Amino acid sequence: MPIDGGYRSRVRPTALVGRAGELARLRELRASAQSGHGVSVLLEGEAGIGKTALMDVLAAECRSAGFRVLRGTGEALEQRTPFQVLRSCFASDRPEQPPELASLEALLLGRNGASGADREFGIAEAVLAVLDRWCAQGPVALLVDGLDWADASSLIVLSRLQRVLGQMPLLLCAAVQPAGPEDTAGALRALRGRWTQVLSLPPLDSAETAELVARLSGAPPTAGLLQHVSAAAGNPLYITEMIAALAQQNRLEIAGGIAAIADRGPEPASLPESLTEAILGRLADLPASTRELLEVAAVMGPQVSLADLSTVVETPVMRLWKPVRNAIDAGLLLDAGTRLTFRHDLVRQALAESIPGGLRSALELQVGRQLLQAGAPPEQIADYLRRVPLPIDDQTVDRLVEMAPAMVLRAPAAAADVLGRAQDAVSPGDPRHTCLHLHTVRALLRSAQPARAEALVRQVRQADGSAPATELHWMLAQSLYRQGRLQEAAQAAESALRALSGDDPAAARFHAFAAQCHYFQGDFEHAARAARRALAAGDLVHDAYCTAYGLTLSAAMRLPEACAAEALDLADQALAVLGNQEIDPDLQMAPHFVRGLALMGLGRSQEAHSAFDRGLRDCDRGGHDYLTWYHLGKARLHFTDGRWDDALAEISAGLETVDHFGLLPALRSQAAIIAFHRGEPQPCIALADSPDESPANGSYTFLYRWATALGLEAQGKPDKAVHLLFADWENGLHSMGRRFLTHRMSPDLARLAEAAGDTARLRSVAKELGEMTAGVEGGSLHAEALYSRGLAAREPKILLQAAQGFKDTGRLLYEAYAQEGAAVLLAAQGRTAAARTALREALLLYKRLGARHDAQRVEDRLTAAGIRIRRRPSNGAQTGWAALTETERAIVGYVADGCSNPDIGVRLFLSPRTVQFHLSTIFAKLGITSRVELAVSSRQYEAGTPTERAVAAS
Repeated sequence: MPIDGGYRSRVRPTALVGRAGELARLRELRASAQSGHGVSVLLEGEAGIGKTALMDVLAAECRSAGFRVLRGTGEALEQRTPFQVLRSCFASDRPEQPPELASLEALLLGRNGASGADREFGIAEAVLAVLDRWCAQGPVALLVDGLDWADASSLIVLSRLQRVLGQMPLLLCAAVQPAGPEDTAGALRALRGRWTQVLSLPPLDSAETAELVARLSGAPPTAGLLQHVSAAAGNPLYITEMIAALAQQNRLEIAGGIAAIADRGPEPASLPESLTEAILGRLADLPASTRELLEVAAVMGPQVSLADLSTVVETPVMRLWKPVRNAIDAGLLLDAGTRLTFRHDLVRQALAESIPGGLRSALELQVGRQLLQAGAPPEQIADYLRRVPLPIDDQTVDRLVEMAPAMVLRAPAAAADVLGRAQDAVSPGDPRHTCLHLHTVRALLRSAQPARAEALVRQVRQADGSAPATELHWMLAQSLYRQGRLQEAAQAAESALRALSGDDPAAARFHAFAAQCHYFQGDFEHAARAARRALAAGDLVHDAYCTAYGLTLSAAMRLPEACAAEALDLADQALAVLGNQEIDPDLQMAPHFVRGLALMGLGRSQEAHSAFDRGLRDCDRGGHDYLTWYHLGKARLHFTDGRWDDALAEISAGLETVDHFGLLPALRSQAAIIAFHRGEPQPCIALADSPDESPANGSYTFLYRWATALGLEAQGKPDKAVHLLFADWENGLHSMGRRFLTHRMSPDLARLAEAAGDTARLRSVAKELGEMTAGVEGGSLHAEALYSRGLAAREPKILLQAAQGFKDTGRLLYEAYAQEGAAVLLAAQGRTAAARTALREALLLYKRLGARHDAQRVEDRLTAAGIRIRRRPSNGAQTGWAALTETERAIVGYVADGCSNPDIGVRLFLSPRTVQFHLSTIFAKLGITSRVELAVSSRQYEAGTPTERAVAAS
């Protein structure tokens, strides 16, 4: 008898057939994530092959196992909407939305002012923070369908997530088609290699096809029925749609327990071969109202709200509910909370393509106009108008001008295209033409397209005499600055200032911007002058932000003059004036960074850490160019304090940031310096053997040459090392902005000059440091002056005074240097006992730092002088509990208490990225791979007896 089709399909729901192996592997990965070993799996296969069905089963099983399940999808029509996939994953249709999603939602909607790479970085950090907190409470599954249609911003964030996946009970699963769109093909290829497992789903074989047909129809199929569905080539969705189409047309019958195609005499026994026709066949018996509604929804996109649908078709929501219910019952639409979603995009495409071209164009026009009139979200309108080339009439232009600011903020890439089209539709003399032009430039700047922004600004300046000159100067300066053309950016700002009166409110901003450009060029004289003008102009027009900027840069200028106390006072004034104002993305400053440097100069290390940490917390909200600076500042502070593992953690975190000012070589150089002291000279030697590619004017380029000099020392070339460092030293003495930094390498310069027998340069360094510290008692700079003077004068007494000075300021490495120098001179004077004492102190300090290279050097030097001491057994374990540093032990304790990385960071004044690096090191030292294992291991270790703990630590 025939199976009754009607408009409601009687075909049984699609069953998982031929996927037992894939399902078993997914269950293994789910169990791994549940035990604390984060994993990722990529389901790869053509459309309709069963990826979504597998993910449905995985989602259901994860929920049953206690996972928090986040489900999202990439959409072809929304691919250019930034963070669309992430927004779909974290969207909640429950009124009790978790509070931690509020800040994430603000970032996703662009409410914090960040753009381009800064926004991507800020959102990645926010996503990690949310997932971290949830993973501290229990396992989480993040499932993404249609990854091939994911927007580029979401792909970048998912890539960042892959790097820390193993530290949390997180299962990341995504589905992708082998051949995706060109826009994301490169990003997908880069991301593909990071997945723990890639499962490629093949077509069903003949036996599996027969099983699926039997399950769908309710009986074993005949050979004729199997021949009919063979056109589906083993694709489960195609097979399902073809069987459903037969059922709806009463062409599927069961006789004698066998499913077959019913014989209709002269009526053709075969269905259309294309899937589109098979899908449309299912819709033939739908009520006309349902079919028409689906066609409109198909044009609107893969997801629509009932309210928007009601507006477009000009029908009350209550009258739409019946046809919508029919579509849901027919399995064509899914009720996804506040939105309606097509069960598969192939259904939507088939519907849209079934509409005649002229009618579809008219419908697209109607949809666009209704969205504009109904006040749809700006990003939705921008995306729709970007992909549908609707004519831009006067009414549309007015609406776009009205919503342009929000559109630029929330969808800058799409806004740049749409507003540009609208501007082309308006005559040059129309005031709206200029307005749209300026908003287009803003959109280009926010979407990280500064070269296009520059070209458009220059075009406006030449063609539009009514455009505001001040605004154009500012946009030109910004576009040049964002391309790294600092000199030209400063000139653009100064050109604008020549046309402004002193009491013009814009003058203060241009002075501050010029100061910023000069500062990052290394032109500190001009930077100081511009900063003073910004401060005066800000006071004159009551612009607190520019006043704070001038104070901040003035504080930075006091540091080279060894006036740390004055710099601290100015930085505190800047913060007081700034108050609760957010950092302006177009004119950024870092008062907490300057304050941290001032505190470092005063030897107040803990307060300096707190200042840097406050700046890091501000940066983590996104839209801040100085993030890398703060990580470098903390790394430098940890290096001088002797906490080298913490320094490496900050360096690793800094290498993950968006580097606006070319600081990555400085971070790598600082890491190379630590490696050199720990007996691994290769990174420094590599720098010594390669061309000098460091920028000429960078504030921290001395670190590059410092590491290079140590590489030359490792190659037995101390004279060349001295020559390199001394050239940088002399250059720094005459550079206002670098002197206070380059003096930090003076102990190594003095040590190497003494080793190379270069007494002239050693005395020159001692003389300059003496003049810099004239009248100053105490502090690290005074200790550096004593150290170089002691080596130059060959006076062990002065070197021991230097050692005490370094000890008082927490400079462990340099304290060891001073003890080493004293030991060598005391041995040369025949004062053996005193030499041994100094040697022992130096070795203890080197051992505490893990400075194996330095320990070996001092032993060799004193052995040659006839001084030997018995080497104590080393307890410098590289693995096990004994290898954990103080910071690492604190992190272990917080992990055992169930704290997330952001929570740990708040308690220890570390960024979440730094905590992640520490956890990776802890896992390696303890030989474990997850937070769960770490928590269990910690409890077992703490519960053990002293003897058991000693064994575990050994």
